[in-house]
Amino acid sequence: MAETNLEDNTMKATKLMAIVMIGAFALSLAGCAGGGAKGGKGKKGAEAKEAPTKIEELQKLEGNMLVIESTIRAPLPDDVDPNGYIVVTYDGKVYDSDPYNGDEFEMRDEDYMKIYEFCVEAAKTDKFAGYSEDVCDGVTYKFTYYDEDGGEHVLYDGYCYDNDELNSVFDALAMYSLD
Repeated sequence: MAETNLEDNTMKATKLMAIVMIGAFALSLAGCAGGGAKGGKGKKGAEAKEAPTKIEELQKLEGNMLVIESTIRAPLPDDVDPNGYIVVTYDGKVYDSDPYNGDEFEMRDEDYMKIYEFCVEAAKTDKFAGYSEDVCDGVTYKFTYYDEDGGEHVLYDGYCYDNDELNSVFDALAMYSLD
């Protein structure tokens, strides 16, 4: 079963790689690959308030909420980039390629809140701090959450074939892909 999951995830990642190869390059040129949320409206220090929970309030924020970087850890042809990105922005868009080329998908509210709540809980509890899988090739995923103030939180970085929660987040976003 793990071998089937490995093959399925590798196929998903390979398809995404072809689509997002240009996106990864454009993101790095634009300074957005890990640039975090821009212009977050949260306050710091003594004036700090509870993070907004209504979807309308969250969607007023600018910048990235979650970036999932995938890296294929297996032999590939020289012309295939092993890295890909899925980007979720606070305004409710999902990009599996360059956010500036017009290929974007509007998230359903249920998916948006699922992703947001996952990010907040995982960052708050450091949920995946001790989690790892003993795998030697396939696809690794780096889940990076950018909070309302633009703070960067790496939620998880590694293989996640046996983690239902991480797979659920990835699968929820993969349904918005171009393939």
